Amino acid sequence: MQRVQKLISELCFAEAPVLAARDSVMHALNAMCDGTYDSVLVVDSGRVVGIFTGRDFLDRVAAPHRDPAATTLGEVMTVHPESLRPRDCVSYAINRMAMRGFRNVPIVDDDGRPLGVLTVWDVMRHLGEIFEELDATPRIVDAASDISNVTWIDTGGG
Repeated sequence: MQRVQKLISELCFAEAPVLAARDSVMHALNAMCDGTYDSVLVVDSGRVVGIFTGRDFLDRVAAPHRDPAATTLGEVMTVHPESLRPRDCVSYAINRMAMRGFRNVPIVDDDGRPLGVLTVWDVMRHLGEIFEELDATPRIVDAASDISNVTWIDTGGG
């Protein structure tokens, strides 16, 4: 049976484009669309300093009618995003994502260099595998509580 406490390093987490804060939002959008990525990691001196997501685009570029070609990532990215390490448990990642409303969390090494992004889709795929395995696991059923052979009759009445 799969461990619920699986490490992030054991998952196939997503790659993400890596750009600089001086790069334009248009450059980020093109990179996201080219590979169907949910986010772009923004780095300075090789370390993650920000993340730019579709939500950032909607809230900070599209809604205020900013020009994506003239706006830099540094102006609209989420600065100093919370990140995770490959040695962190997936259950911890799920907690952080749920409690903070994240759909994309940077995965970094001990020096803060980008390794990828854990997405909500990665987590859902992992949970689906766990539930499939649980569903396939034989269970002992107490004979007194087994209703699998009961025939139900609809007597109407709403």
